[in-house]
Amino acid sequence: MRDRLADESQRLRELRVGDLDVRANFELSLRLLPEPAARAFRLLGLLGPETLPAWVVEPLLGGHDVEDVLDVLVDANLVRLVATDRVGQPRYRLHDLLRAYAAEEAERYPVQERRAAVERVLAAWLALAEQARDLFYPSLFQQTPGRSPRWSPSYTVVDPVAWFDAERGTLLRAMQLAADWELDEPAWELAVAAVPYYDHRSLYQDWNRSHQIALDATRATGNAHGEAALLLCLGQVHIYLDEEEKAIRALNRCLELYRGIGDRWGEALALANLSTVRRVLAEHDQALRDATGSLELLAAVGHRHAEAQLRAAVGVMLFERGHDDDAKAMIEDGLRIARGLGDRHREAVILRVLSKCHDVTTALRCLTQALSIFNEINDERCAAYTEQRIGGMYADLGDRGRAESALARAAEVFRLNGDHRNEAECRQQLGELAARLGDTGAARRDLGLALGLWQALGQSDQIAATEAALSSLG
Repeated sequence: MRDRLADESQRLRELRVGDLDVRANFELSLRLLPEPAARAFRLLGLLGPETLPAWVVEPLLGGHDVEDVLDVLVDANLVRLVATDRVGQPRYRLHDLLRAYAAEEAERYPVQERRAAVERVLAAWLALAEQARDLFYPSLFQQTPGRSPRWSPSYTVVDPVAWFDAERGTLLRAMQLAADWELDEPAWELAVAAVPYYDHRSLYQDWNRSHQIALDATRATGNAHGEAALLLCLGQVHIYLDEEEKAIRALNRCLELYRGIGDRWGEALALANLSTVRRVLAEHDQALRDATGSLELLAAVGHRHAEAQLRAAVGVMLFERGHDDDAKAMIEDGLRIARGLGDRHREAVILRVLSKCHDVTTALRCLTQALSIFNEINDERCAAYTEQRIGGMYADLGDRGRAESALARAAEVFRLNGDHRNEAECRQQLGELAARLGDTGAARRDLGLALGLWQALGQSDQIAATEAALSSLG
């Protein structure tokens, strides 16, 4: 019986004994409903088990008085009001048996009609996800839009982080719904629209899962644009997770696809991300070529936010090659562009980059300004990168109190976000500082933590250096 009930399509058939019939009771309730409410109930069965905000009924029906329809369904005990989410939306749900019944009943409508209802709901999700995305700081992941329709519901997003928090699971379900209906365009556009949120919250598991769902859908239909957009974002999450080889494969394929469809904007972003990976792999000449090529393309297509950041990246690479004056000029150009655009996030990133080209006093001033901006816009991860650099500078100056405070805060953020490489670097710096100051116990603790992380990452050079540092402690 358990196995038979596990098959949702057969569940209602099993729940019948003599004249006790669950389906018959449902049918009676449904017959008593006015047509708009009955139609909404049936179509809600197509949307899956997630709790849903009230506005979903509007695109589902193609426009209607949502509150009246939901009041009728709640009064008939066919839909349940389960909660009010963190942005104040009432959320509704169908009991699993009622949802199975509703999905069966929806089959009375022609498939084109059901598909149109699903398309409208996805179009509304996409419109709201993009509305929320645009309330974040300008994203380097925003690419050439696809062909999905947008359907604007009466609901308006005010707090993008809170809205995405509330709809996190529902959006993943919407992407799967799109894939199930072979709607590859809304699948990939929804996934990409959520990236600034995933990036802000460091939700790498959701990021990967959403993009894999959409990637399967785009590959099934040969959608080169959608596949390229998803691979660009997957390349970035591979970088965050220290998966350089996976990042290279994803980004090379992304570059090939963008060149194939003639999307110069996408090509520029792929080259920019490839440059980042090449720098991590110490392939500095190739990194500079990729970054320079990206910068030329971005200047041509007019993507000023990305151009500002790429100027800073190229400037750092020039500085590392001893071209100090050219480097500072390039980075300061980027800073001027970011400030002219009012892009606070980009301004802070470039200030952090600029700190590498100055003496200690000026560098710390740049870093303090950058940290203030990151804290102001609640970008925890970028603030951690900045604190890591501040802590490293104070460690070089022998200021243990300030160094430990900054590095420990950064290490904890990296730990929570799964960024093992930067966590290891913070622990290494803390251990080396303690060793220099003669605190053997603290040095062993932090170097031991760093060693475990380097071993997990398979970084042979860092493992050897850390083992040597531990051995020198006696």
